[in-house]
Amino acid sequence: MKPFYWLSATILKIYFKIFHRIKIYGREHAHRSEAIIAPNHTSYLDPPILGASWPYELHYLAKESLFHVPILSFLIRRLNTHPVTGNVADITSLKLIGNLIQEHHQVAIFPEGERSFNGELGPLKTGISMLALRYQCPIIPVYIHGPFKIWNRFRRFPKLYGKIICIFGTPITLEEFRSLHKKEAQQALTNKLAESIENLRHWYEEGAHGSPP
Repeated sequence: MKPFYWLSATILKIYFKIFHRIKIYGREHAHRSEAIIAPNHTSYLDPPILGASWPYELHYLAKESLFHVPILSFLIRRLNTHPVTGNVADITSLKLIGNLIQEHHQVAIFPEGERSFNGELGPLKTGISMLALRYQCPIIPVYIHGPFKIWNRFRRFPKLYGKIICIFGTPITLEEFRSLHKKEAQQALTNKLAESIENLRHWYEEGAHGSPP
């Protein structure tokens, strides 16, 4: 892990522990090889929560406009953030993500494509499944609980209180989808991912006993 990334992740973890009593579950599902990390998306805080919670370096995508802000651009470039002009299904974004996966990096992609308006999991885009199937890369489902109330799209500034939970689920491998036709496999994998994220939510709401599913 690069020193600047490690330092930033450590500072973020301290911040989230002090102000938001963050709890992290499912780190036993982490591995070093290429993967797509796929969380629900309710808050501006989701990327830094992932960075503070996942034990290895992540790569992120962000709107190109953010890279025109001098100080912000300096920071996010050093935190493995890559500019994109379109969405995950955009051809340039697909090539970028494909290159990162082929270089054995782990890429965080929000499968809903945008932040939730109500805190609930919205419909997932099939682009993330297309990438996983094309590059034979596992998807690790993630459920993040709490940040919607702290800093959602309707709040200008975050609250300095409110509990955060980050849960990593069992990696979704691709064996069961390989016999399906392309579009059918993409939709089935997308459905599986949505189900996995919801199962993590239920696991937490039912008491968080044992290891996350």
